[in-house]
Amino acid sequence: MMAVWYFGQGLIYGSLLAIAILLISEALAAIQRWRSKLAGERLLDTIPDIPYHPLPDNDVSPSSCVICIEEYERGERCLVMPGCAHMFHRQCMRKWLRQGNPTCPICRATLLLAPAAAAAAEEERRISTAEDMV
Repeated sequence: MMAVWYFGQGLIYGSLLAIAILLISEALAAIQRWRSKLAGERLLDTIPDIPYHPLPDNDVSPSSCVICIEEYERGERCLVMPGCAHMFHRQCMRKWLRQGNPTCPICRATLLLAPAAAAAAEEERRISTAEDMV
């Protein structure tokens, strides 16, 4: 009879351990998603705006933002993503990244900080950490 009791206790504690591991796993995944969104925000802050100018007789280049489907207007400030060079409205790309999409909406290329921007961000983080220690 005592063996059944120990077996039951083992099941209870085993289940509690499994639930604790699952909760920790979910918390870590949520933190990773949050950090990914922050990285996207930092990326947008490093990309300069450029004015849109349509090219004459160009059927290849899109004349509208693929996120909001609105036409670009001459002189409108847009951003061109590093790496793939696709163009979007800044507010549309910000919304896209906040939804947890770390890729280009057109080609699905992973959006990464440019090497110079990444180095500057790392240096800023180190300076911030050093100031916190003082």
